[in-house]
Amino acid sequence: MNVQNHINLEYALIKYFSNRASLEEELFVRDWVSQNSDNASYYQKIKRLWVQRIVL
Repeated sequence: MNVQNHINLEYALIKYFSNRASLEEELFVRDWVSQNSDNASYYQKIKRLWVQRIVL
């Protein structure tokens, strides 16, 4: 993954977790997560960090 794609992914994940993602962004995240287990693991890691940020 190149830097630009990584930035776009991070931006889409932040919007997704904050419930501000467009339908296109939501579909992008869901599709990306379903592509392979590494993506799913990364998604879960970022989700845990997002939830911890809210709790703390």
